[in-house]
Amino acid sequence: MVTQPNAMAPRKRRPTKPIDAPQTLIGRVLDERYRLERVLNAGGMGIIFEATQLNVSRRVAVKLLKPTLTSDPALIKRFSLEVELVASLTHPNIVALIDSGQDPSGLTYLVMEFVEGMTFREALKHTQLTLSEIVDVFAQTSNALIETHARGIIHRDLKFDNIMLVRMRDGRLQIKLLDFGVAKLLSRDGNLTLGGQVAGTPGIIAPELVDGELPGPRSDLYSMGVLLFTALSGNPPFKAANDLELMRAHKTLALPSLKQLVGSTVPEELIELASELLEKDPKRRPADARLVRDRLELMGRGLRKRFPDQSPYRPSVAGPLFFDEEPLIVSEASLAFDDEDERASEPELIRRVFKEPVIAPFSIVAALSLVLMLLVVIIIYTLYSMWVMGQPV
Repeated sequence: MVTQPNAMAPRKRRPTKPIDAPQTLIGRVLDERYRLERVLNAGGMGIIFEATQLNVSRRVAVKLLKPTLTSDPALIKRFSLEVELVASLTHPNIVALIDSGQDPSGLTYLVMEFVEGMTFREALKHTQLTLSEIVDVFAQTSNALIETHARGIIHRDLKFDNIMLVRMRDGRLQIKLLDFGVAKLLSRDGNLTLGGQVAGTPGIIAPELVDGELPGPRSDLYSMGVLLFTALSGNPPFKAANDLELMRAHKTLALPSLKQLVGSTVPEELIELASELLEKDPKRRPADARLVRDRLELMGRGLRKRFPDQSPYRPSVAGPLFFDEEPLIVSEASLAFDDEDERASEPELIRRVFKEPVIAPFSIVAALSLVLMLLVVIIIYTLYSMWVMGQPV
């Protein structure tokens, strides 16, 4: 998705074409194989449906590129890259690709396994996880990152809503990492975002990416640190009035003391790991996801041994928690637009509604440098003018 963090709120819209309205696609059969049953989520570029694979009568998830975007070569390329990336990954903690294609009407889609569970955000909101289970979720997420990073893939959008939790019959949890829509394949020289922009969700992306540096495995580890800090304390490490200020806070402000926020309810070694993951200098973060996984698994075993009958964990801070925020619900009509001018304002609405990744503005440091250079030029010109005026004719 491409938008600007400080975009104005979308103006009132005129009647729109129904072609992109998700509900109008319910009941549609793709390639005579996949019947779209209900909308699971929608965004500026795609719509995700629960569907039925007709030949075997099983539930699947179908991600559909919006019909009005199928003529955009850049979006088709991005969608095709997501298909390629998911197809290259086979791991119990990563959602599996089943199929992809384009039906005769031009609808472009990918088909994934249907994960019947809840998001990490929902599980935390409803206080359904013990502390050791929270640690286990992060250990399994690290497992998924070990696989993706080994294949040169950086996820770039690691957040609570992209981690699905499934409670197995024996009571254990299994996580599935979702959504490789803005993932980066390091072996490719091409960049599908515009110059001076970086893909990611403000408040989660690593500070070095705001400066335009190339993403790396430690960029994903920073995002994991944000999630770990938030899961333990109930709120993200930084808050701000807008996305630009939020990214600046992650880059410049000192990390709040997690110890003071959680007290003695969280082991010291877990607090230390969160702080290491949130180091602003990527070189000071853990070297890779494998080391993080090993430390988390050790902590999890220790917690289960010391506290075999744990109660569900909920941060002890007063006031509303980050997980308690409810996404806005909008009418289906607001998800479709009938001209380029209207469609240009769509991403800001969708980003606020579904909390999808945005494209952050160009480097803050570059902007400040440009302003400083202009000031220097103005000062030099002013001094020169004063000197010229003071010379005898």
